[in-house]
Amino acid sequence: GTGKIFLYRILLANFINDGCIILTTATSGIAANLLPGGRTAHSKFKIPIKFEPMAMCHFNKQSDLCALIDRASAIIWDEVPMANRKAFEAVDCTFRDMLGVDLPFGGKVMI
Repeated sequence: GTGKIFLYRILLANFINDGCIILTTATSGIAANLLPGGRTAHSKFKIPIKFEPMAMCHFNKQSDLCALIDRASAIIWDEVPMANRKAFEAVDCTFRDMLGVDLPFGGKVMI
């Protein structure tokens, strides 16, 4: 109800017009359905259900998903404050490892 989806759609249109790849995801299924191409973060990034220390997402560096993340200019994650902290950390740790960049989320722009 605050206009985030409207803003995301405008951002997506502008990025796509510039030839950029933007991944869209959300913490809940309802929010993911409202985003163009959106899926839940657990589905898109293969986030584990049970978390161990230094948990990683379930995909490898040779996967199509890894190549897509590498080519993406930004990632929109709606409702991220509702995500489990361990899920957020697993995505961060996985991106750092697969992209080989020791910056938050492997240097990817997170919106």
